[in-house]
Amino acid sequence: MRVLSERATSLLAFLRSIPDSAACDACMAAHLGVDRYDVLKAIRELVLTGRVMCTFRACSVCLERRLIATFRTRRDGGRQT
Repeated sequence: MRVLSERATSLLAFLRSIPDSAACDACMAAHLGVDRYDVLKAIRELVLTGRVMCTFRACSVCLERRLIATFRTRRDGGRQT
């Protein structure tokens, strides 16, 4: 199993802490206090390791309908985390 970066680990913790475990890149960047580019790199890392997926729906934080990151489930072919 691949070791995750500190930023990716922080994003996982953030997703676990919010209802519905779904957030857009803008809300994740605001929570971590980093720019969007750093969040996108961390999301990419999590997608490549099979921990999260991206889909188009409402963000749990800002409630805007956007591309969000959420945990993969067994139903969509991912592992339970």
